[in-house]
Amino acid sequence: MFIGKALRELRIEREMSQTELSEEINVRSSTVSRWESDRARPNIESLMKLATLFGVTLEELANGELTA
Repeated sequence: MFIGKALRELRIEREMSQTELSEEINVRSSTVSRWESDRARPNIESLMKLATLFGVTLEELANGELTA
């Protein structure tokens, strides 16, 4: 699984919009859209915020391999 698909699944699972997610981690909603479409990848700071927010490890998120 690619990181974009994993992010989208985690966001939808938590009933969050792209805008809500972007506000939570202080990026633009267009940035979240690019991540989810695999046109860009989050930097390490954003990955850390996302992992904490979604309760997954950095490795799971960076590899797009979610076990739960």
